[in-house]
Amino acid sequence: MGSSSLFLFFSSALLPYLCLSGPITIQTIKQPFTASHFQYIDQSGVFLISSNGNFTASISNFEENSPYYFCITHVLSHAIIWIANRNHPISDSDKLYLTSNGLSINTTDNSSNTSVAWSTQGLNSSSQVSAMRLQDSGNLVLLDRNNVSLWGSFDHPTDTIVMGQSLAVGTSVDCYTADNDRSDGDYRLVVTAGDAVLQWNRMSYWKLSAEPKGSQDSMVPVSFLALNDTGLFLLGSDRSTVVIKLTLGPANFRVAKLGFDGKFRVSKFVDKNWVQEFVSPDDECKIPLICNKIGLCTSGRCSCPPNFHGDPLSKSGCTPTDASLALPSGCIDRKESNSSVFYVNLGSESDYFANEFMAPAKRDISLLACQDLCTRNCSCLGIFYGNSSASCYLLENPLGSIMGSSISDRKRLGYMKTIVVSSRANKLNEAKGFPIVGLILLPSSGVLLIIIVVLGFIFWRRNRLYRTAKSKLGRGDSSSSELEIISVPGLPVRFNYEDLVSATESFSTQIGSGGFGTVYRGTLPDKSVVAVKKITNVGWEPRPAYFPLHALEMHEKKRYSELADSRLERRVTNEEVEKLVKVALCCLHEDPMLRPAMVSVVSMLEGASPVTEPRQESLNFLRFYGRRFSEASRIEGSNERNEFGFSSSDKLMSCMSAQQLSGPR
Repeated sequence: MGSSSLFLFFSSALLPYLCLSGPITIQTIKQPFTASHFQYIDQSGVFLISSNGNFTASISNFEENSPYYFCITHVLSHAIIWIANRNHPISDSDKLYLTSNGLSINTTDNSSNTSVAWSTQGLNSSSQVSAMRLQDSGNLVLLDRNNVSLWGSFDHPTDTIVMGQSLAVGTSVDCYTADNDRSDGDYRLVVTAGDAVLQWNRMSYWKLSAEPKGSQDSMVPVSFLALNDTGLFLLGSDRSTVVIKLTLGPANFRVAKLGFDGKFRVSKFVDKNWVQEFVSPDDECKIPLICNKIGLCTSGRCSCPPNFHGDPLSKSGCTPTDASLALPSGCIDRKESNSSVFYVNLGSESDYFANEFMAPAKRDISLLACQDLCTRNCSCLGIFYGNSSASCYLLENPLGSIMGSSISDRKRLGYMKTIVVSSRANKLNEAKGFPIVGLILLPSSGVLLIIIVVLGFIFWRRNRLYRTAKSKLGRGDSSSSELEIISVPGLPVRFNYEDLVSATESFSTQIGSGGFGTVYRGTLPDKSVVAVKKITNVGWEPRPAYFPLHALEMHEKKRYSELADSRLERRVTNEEVEKLVKVALCCLHEDPMLRPAMVSVVSMLEGASPVTEPRQESLNFLRFYGRRFSEASRIEGSNERNEFGFSSSDKLMSCMSAQQLSGPR
């Protein structure tokens, strides 16, 4: 009774194929054998079926007027579980050959030239193939005359893993390029000695061990990945020790597939429908190319990052907002090595998919040093800098999408490397062969000339005002309209210089001195006796000092608050002054290569990036200039005092500002 039921089951499964004209073979085909879609056109290219009727081998196409492939198909679900010639499709007349050397597909072009589109390479030359068998699991194997397997399709997967199939360490599953293009795509699932990881262009973006639905049972090395009726497993070398498992419900037929969208899915076929059991990554923004190159993905939506514009999903993609900047081509264009480099900030809420899965290029490094590391590497297209860890991550070709995030504690800052270009300068250079040095020196010389003229005018203006003031002091000139003050009742009486000279009899009776002048006795016209103080050390100008050196000395002593203008009246904190001083000192580094770019200066002042510590060895030149300045100031001050008749004891007082002079004492 049991054998009759089994016969009826197989008969019903095979009936659709046996009723068609053409020799469909069950389970095993011996060599030599030849097949083409045209030969089996009445069977839709099917020429072999497994003994349980669940799987077929055929030369088929998937759309009308599309190329043909040698493939294995699950009968009930019509799911294609394996394709031989995915990168080299053929025509309906091209043939599949089974010989003692294995399987091969030959294709003929319009000129009748024949070439091999695909073959089972790597077979033992000492063993000859006797037959081809399609097992009940869907595995297509080549057997020798002793029925020993020489080759199997399960060992060479395409984009799908089926129940009963296991992948050894080093084996990969590659996605399709697109739904209508079965060639190898950019995403792949790779089995490693410690995990199963998803990669895009060999950069990881997901791993099974980090999956919340998975669990780790052992720390032994991984040898196999297996899919069965209870879930997905990473197994040890004995095929029984579970290292990592993803437990799923029971299923009669289950597949794991890597889609061309970069997602890894596990599904089961139930009641003529596919039921998805697992998918990862579940966050769209963790897919490396979800928004194309440099596109910013935020909550599944694509846009361009800050300082970039365009449509990320278009062919042109995102480009720098500043038209004078362009994205580098990597090491393709060697002319770029001589171009100026500028780093564009990607904003504080961004990250790159690969940063969580790769070690930084360098640790314990400053942001500027990280940028310099990228500048000296033509293959580097950008950086991410870890604030807390001082780690430097380099971005290289190919570039993927940028992950946007509202997470406030994100520790990495992103910068895209750009090349400073000038189309106009390039055109002139190409048309006239004008030297690049000339293009640089001419504008620089013009700017320098303007600066000299402006400084000369300022010096002339100050000198004129200075001499005018000096003349007025000597003459006692009070007739100028700028000194006329309207007398207002209730205010102190104003005296001009002539009145005071007359009252003091030309300052003849000295009764005291100090406080920047001498006090004389005087008598007013109304016989009132008064004391008149004649100011001698006016000191309009502030104390001569070389402020950069003063700032450096205060930085070394950590006395930043003393550098703040007293008029700010505690409106700035010591930390704010410290940040400004450090940034300013970094901009004074003697070596221009150590000075931060303007974008870095702005970033540090805004608090978007950490403040770089000034390098003491690059600031020692300030001490030399400071000493030279001080000596020149002393000589100049001495000359001025002699001209005005000041004594050496008035040295400090004569250099004080008007504000200091009039301050509380």
